[in-house]
Amino acid sequence: MSELFSDEYLKASELYKQHAGSANEAYAAWKNAAMAAGALDKKTKELMALTAACAIQCEYCIDSHAQKAKAYGATPQEIAEVIQVATVVKAGATISYGIKGLQHY
Repeated sequence: MSELFSDEYLKASELYKQHAGSANEAYAAWKNAAMAAGALDKKTKELMALTAACAIQCEYCIDSHAQKAKAYGATPQEIAEVIQVATVVKAGATISYGIKGLQHY
């Protein structure tokens, strides 16, 4: 994952963590709690996060969640299905918002 981040970005990330203080710590705790195994296992949560990451087009999130999903046992077929689900959601949202353009007629 580190190849996605330039040295300048990593340095700025550390600076952010220093200055964000308790807000960053609270986010990290919240993220860890949300992604912990519960009613859904970690692999499922990482696949869900990957779906969202694909839909919002966050390359850093995609890289991170794909690696974690793989580490928890996700298969290439599962990743491919995640991509399809994200595509359908993104296309559906585009259609839903695009219909607003027809409201002018």
